[in-house]
Amino acid sequence: MNKKVLIIVVGACVGLWVIGSVLRPVLKKHDEHFPDAFNDVVLGERIKNYPTADSAPESGDGEGIFVLPAWVPADAKDVTIKAETTGNAKLLRFTLGDTALKLGDEKACEAGAFTDGPELKASWFAEDAQDNSGARTDCSEQYQYRITVKDREVYAWSNGDLVEA
Repeated sequence: MNKKVLIIVVGACVGLWVIGSVLRPVLKKHDEHFPDAFNDVVLGERIKNYPTADSAPESGDGEGIFVLPAWVPADAKDVTIKAETTGNAKLLRFTLGDTALKLGDEKACEAGAFTDGPELKASWFAEDAQDNSGARTDCSEQYQYRITVKDREVYAWSNGDLVEA
């Protein structure tokens, strides 16, 4: 192979890798307008919006990664979920209705599970959600969640850490 062609091919590959390394985190934070196929294949995550918690899928509907935790009130509105398609991390945002938020037991939470902050990023997720001193945890189901309430807006995230058995 000609040295010029080899240099061009290697340079193009390195350039694409650099562009991918720099752009991918930016794309992941602002991916709510991309098609599901692009998000699934390229970014490994997907976003769904539901007008109410009642309109979100239930267990067995074939959309398991978008099933809401039981502590999300049935009258919650404007529900947005970002889920990792290659793992179990999630971001969740919704507006409380009239029903109060009732979280489960946090005793089963693994110590130190929420020291690193959310693995997923989204432009609609409050960046200071993990820093809120009033944030609470829920470990009543399979995964540990960290929940912050700001006025009527609820922000929750899980990095897919399992609840202790």
